[in-house]
Amino acid sequence: MLDKLLAVCGDDLRGLRNKALLLLAYDSMRRRAELVSLRVEDIQKSDEGKCSILLRRSKTDQTSSGHWIHLSRETTLALYNWFQSANISDGFILRGIHTGKRVVPELGASQVSRIFKSLARDAELNDEVVKGISGHSMRVGAAQDLLTRGASLPQIMVKGGWSKTDTVMRYIDKVRPHNSMF
Repeated sequence: MLDKLLAVCGDDLRGLRNKALLLLAYDSMRRRAELVSLRVEDIQKSDEGKCSILLRRSKTDQTSSGHWIHLSRETTLALYNWFQSANISDGFILRGIHTGKRVVPELGASQVSRIFKSLARDAELNDEVVKGISGHSMRVGAAQDLLTRGASLPQIMVKGGWSKTDTVMRYIDKVRPHNSMF
């Protein structure tokens, strides 16, 4: 599904933002509110063409001790393409885009699911699939993909920032693990 959504992202400002959002959401496995709170000044780029970003606070880190999220080359490239096109050098990574090409300083958490659903409609996914999409869909999909590639439950929990196994189990219960004996 991620590939289908990425395929409908254009090369215009909105398309570059949407591609960065999709890849960041999938790669980081962050919640909607966490995604929209990420800041440009908290990015550290490595020599390998990847970057890490500091998540200052999360649902499971109420004391704000922070957590580094390591991103793939593809996500890093999408972020920097978005920054260059939108002329972003600081502040929030994800931004709203008003009519035309006016980039606003932030993107509301509620907009994430709307963007995902809009992309799903553009990708001509069936109505039932579109209805089932939420702001957590990339997070759920990434957890399921990790499981099918053989990641353990503790590895998935660490990557996604979950503290309770029952929450993760709701996301991955319909997927057969790579090394399943059943």
